[in-house]
Amino acid sequence: MTIEAWDNSPPFEGAKTRISNFEDGSVLDDAKVSVIVDVENYELGVETDTPRAKEIANSAQGQHAHIILDNDPYLADYKAGEPFDIGVLTEGPHTLVVFPSRSYHESVKSPDAAEILNFYVGKEEGEFLLDKSAPTIIYSRPKGDYKGKDAEKILLDFYLNNVELSPDGYKAKYTITNKDSGEEVGTITLTDWTPAFVAGLQAGEYGVRLQLLDKDGNVVQGAFNDTERTINVATE
Repeated sequence: MTIEAWDNSPPFEGAKTRISNFEDGSVLDDAKVSVIVDVENYELGVETDTPRAKEIANSAQGQHAHIILDNDPYLADYKAGEPFDIGVLTEGPHTLVVFPSRSYHESVKSPDAAEILNFYVGKEEGEFLLDKSAPTIIYSRPKGDYKGKDAEKILLDFYLNNVELSPDGYKAKYTITNKDSGEEVGTITLTDWTPAFVAGLQAGEYGVRLQLLDKDGNVVQGAFNDTERTINVATE
């Protein structure tokens, strides 16, 4: 098993995703919420034309927007300008993060590509999970099930808000643990905003933990800054 940093894919200059049907600070009356994602300098629903599309799990539906609600696993929206259902939400504060994703789920990290909205459902009261003025790391990949060829090399990717990574400053740390044995099988600490990959995981269930660390190695305060997801790997 190996886990290594990876170069960013070729950029999409000026790529942006924006939620157009409500604004930051909105109070929504209806708990059943849909979002409309508009894009600039980017096209949803087409395959990303790079060699990496053949190296890792790649969506047959093409490029899309990753929509993350309240730090839950992302939803994938493949159609710009159309309502996309994100569910029936509880009353109170919520946080939405949206950013462009290549067909193989690597985020587009160009300046101003993402949007973060804090909003309310029903009542305008309660604390938001994400303080947009605070250093924040946002978990994106890996997610879900990986089978066969897709399990050979698995993307690790995240988004940043109001923070830069460096060797002597903030860092991003991934830790992978076998859920059955509790054994740590791999870890990597990144000092640049790039993806990474893990190769050679055996079949099984794994916990993937992403943390934002400060210069002293402590986890930075914030609900998004220490997140774990469970993935399933089937090698055949």
